[in-house]
Amino acid sequence: MNPLLEQFIQEARDFLQTIGEKLIQLEDAPDSVELVTELFRAVHTLKGNSGLFEFPEMTRVLHAGEDLMDAVRDGRVAYSQELADRLLEAMDFVSLLLDEIEAGGQTDPAHAAEAETLARSLRELVPAVAEDGEVAEEEDAPVCDPAAIPLPALAEIPEAARMSAFRAASGEATPFLIAYRPEEECFFKGEDPLFQARNLPGLVWGRPQANAPWPPLAEMDCYRSVLDYHLLAVAPRAEIDEYFRYTPDQVHIAPLPPFALVIPQGHPNGGPVYGDFVAEAIDLIDKNDLAGLEAAASTLLELSSPELWLSSALRWLLALIETCPQEREVLRRLVRSLETLTPPELADVAAEGATAGAALAAMGAAESAANAVIAPEGAPTTGPGYPVGAASAAMGAIEPATGVVIAPEGAPKKATPLTDDERARVMEILAVQAEILALPDGVKWLPGRLKACAATLSACLANLGESGEEVEERLAEALAADTSRPLAEWLAAFLDGFADTAPTEEMSAPQAAVQEAAKPAVPPAPTFETKAAPPGPSATAPAPAEDRRAPRAEPAEGEAKFGRRAEDAQAGKILKVDQAKVDRLMNLIGEMVVAKNGLPYLANRAENQYGVRELSREIKSHYAVINRIAEEMQDAIMQVRMMPLSFVFQRFPRLVRDISRKLGKEVELVLEGEDTEADKNIVEALADPLIHIVRNSLDHGIELPEVRRAAGKPAAGRLLIRATQESDRAVIEISDDGKGIDPAVIKRKAYEKGLIDEARLERITDQEAINLVFAPGFSTAETVSDLSGRGVGMDVVRSAIDKVGGTVELKSIVGRGTTVKLSLPLSMAVTNVMIIESDRQVFGVPMDQVVETVRVPHSAVRTVKQQKTTVLRERIVPLVALNDLLAIPAAPRLNTEDELAVLVVKVGSEQVGLLVDEFREVVDVILKPLPGELAKLAQYAGTALLGDGTVLMVLNPKELF
Repeated sequence: MNPLLEQFIQEARDFLQTIGEKLIQLEDAPDSVELVTELFRAVHTLKGNSGLFEFPEMTRVLHAGEDLMDAVRDGRVAYSQELADRLLEAMDFVSLLLDEIEAGGQTDPAHAAEAETLARSLRELVPAVAEDGEVAEEEDAPVCDPAAIPLPALAEIPEAARMSAFRAASGEATPFLIAYRPEEECFFKGEDPLFQARNLPGLVWGRPQANAPWPPLAEMDCYRSVLDYHLLAVAPRAEIDEYFRYTPDQVHIAPLPPFALVIPQGHPNGGPVYGDFVAEAIDLIDKNDLAGLEAAASTLLELSSPELWLSSALRWLLALIETCPQEREVLRRLVRSLETLTPPELADVAAEGATAGAALAAMGAAESAANAVIAPEGAPTTGPGYPVGAASAAMGAIEPATGVVIAPEGAPKKATPLTDDERARVMEILAVQAEILALPDGVKWLPGRLKACAATLSACLANLGESGEEVEERLAEALAADTSRPLAEWLAAFLDGFADTAPTEEMSAPQAAVQEAAKPAVPPAPTFETKAAPPGPSATAPAPAEDRRAPRAEPAEGEAKFGRRAEDAQAGKILKVDQAKVDRLMNLIGEMVVAKNGLPYLANRAENQYGVRELSREIKSHYAVINRIAEEMQDAIMQVRMMPLSFVFQRFPRLVRDISRKLGKEVELVLEGEDTEADKNIVEALADPLIHIVRNSLDHGIELPEVRRAAGKPAAGRLLIRATQESDRAVIEISDDGKGIDPAVIKRKAYEKGLIDEARLERITDQEAINLVFAPGFSTAETVSDLSGRGVGMDVVRSAIDKVGGTVELKSIVGRGTTVKLSLPLSMAVTNVMIIESDRQVFGVPMDQVVETVRVPHSAVRTVKQQKTTVLRERIVPLVALNDLLAIPAAPRLNTEDELAVLVVKVGSEQVGLLVDEFREVVDVILKPLPGELAKLAQYAGTALLGDGTVLMVLNPKELF
């Protein structure tokens, strides 16, 4: 992915976070000018950044959001819940697009319609402003609905174009009827609607048509686009959507079933031959003799005039036999239509899933006269074509290749006497063309200039009722001679004759200007003269730019320099680094720790095996230095990985707001300790568990306002999320003041679901009952909803917390609320483990699960119900041999004093004693997960490399029992 695009995605997510936070804050302070301004800046900046890339859907929605926030900032729109809802919905859509961009580098063009809907919903909140500055009524605000752009009638499309589209339709390439209405001000935006229409993928036919009656020539604005472009194309829908993704609000696209194009047309004529042919054709279709049907139709077509309705139907019959011979019902209906000379009804046998839309409703329209046809790019252009340029929208156009003048449909075709104002307007146009022709010829774009002038002159002649053939002849001469003289001379002669027809004998000022400008100008020959520069600046020559500038003092340190953005001053203080680079540093420091741990091993060998005590002391001395440096580097890299918990907490204001409104509850969210830091992996692992806990608190814990009032509580419930740091662990508490968890209800539900039997039901404590909410499949909800009822929420919480080495503690008081306490390690990068030995094999046990190490006399071990136990500190602790758990065929070894080594570990809320052979040292290791199939061995947390090169298998006590 492009690095610039990666930076945009990262910054865009930051802006989305800021926008969400400011919107939630505005609900508490809707009159805050500062919050509104910050929100506007965030939306404005994000919109500007998106405009640097090809993401029109994102830019369109953000532009509408910017307009809305600008209206809020100006006081034209008041902040409201509806406004916040629509903006949040729009930002969710932008977030979805960012996910698509991050996954594939682009967005799906199919989002164009949704983007337009969101943009329209945002702009609906902005009142229209009248010309006098007063706010207009809401119903006066124009609403652009693409479906309101009228589609052309299928019967108006020439038969050759419809048949070409019918033959081209196959697979994903289906026919589409398209009406394209560019904005009236499109020319000022640098848009070319003609180019847009002619380059449509799969274009088969097209024509321009005025979307309103043509005004008088004197009132016509040639810089306003007043044409609709009616198009017929055969292409995949994805290509059509992609092509119009920048202008979805300007185009009406209607898919067509191919059979909707089958509309015979022509002069009606009857005779007995029709009946004979119909009977014979139906018989051939019934006999499945399509070859005979094709021969009979071809013979009759040769004997018939091509202008007849019969001939058109026969041409369609042959096309159907060629393209879809299996459609017997279609063939039969088309043949039957010869009896009535009316188009056959084929809509009910159209391809499955195709819809004719508005086009089918227009199929019965009368056949139009000759229409101007748009030729696809690269196709022969011998027929009439599209109008070109802004002026042609008012006066007609030149077909690109032949120069044939056509007027848009609906434009005046006959010349009418010109008024004085109209004559003056024509003279002004001609004066501009004369000025253009008077420009020097020695430029490479001269042919384009000449063609443009000729097009305008021909358009003027067409509206004057005169032929433009002479203009075309002079244009050909000018292009051949590479000079504008032939056209300029013709224009001067034409103006002489045009001036003679003026109602007054005195030449007007515009006419005089035209006559003067029409005289061909002969540019002087270029000269190349070089003069030596004077030794110093002359008295009249301007001083160099650097000499003319007044001296300017440098800004003081800390001040923003001129021309720099304010945020540039902070750019050097923050360095954004890819996560992969930080992970690589952690891997390298892990290898350094392993290498460092090998130095004491070498020192012991030097002293004990080789007897070189001095070398051993030097190695230990260097080990102390390397150990200090490695620990500082390790701590520094770990600090880089540390993230504040605010990255998780920031999503809860929006989550609480949306869920509480959906449930009809009032909730006050309080966040504390957002600056508490933990390892990035820990922070990311917290996201899903916290969401489940918060959703449960809102759905099951906090009551409805009327229930709380009846219980003497405030109507608004209180949800507290607090983060603190205790030693080397991060502790997060989620508490609410809701109805709490009733142990009796939990016991009954657990018994009904078969999670506990009747015996345990009798002896289970209230706290043990409350902990049953973590059991898979357990839920107290009566019905399944999108928030609860599936019995997976709290089970997911415990599983996710266990994976990162954390613990979950749940406490609840009926009628007063519930508290969930999460305890997690600050970092997962370095693990502190105790090395133990069993049957001459070494294993590691994470220290956060070790309670104590103790030597227990063999005589103090008792067997209770076939389970070895002992009493430690007035508590019965079950004993399990590690060799038995790992299937090692050896008994625990006793020391010389007949004692067993017992490692007491925590397993949930219980303590269990592991019988091992020996305790060893405690070391810091870089824990690596097991790869491949070995990852399925849940009894092992991972592996680590010791200083002497030994691979240490680290146990997971929670999965051993």
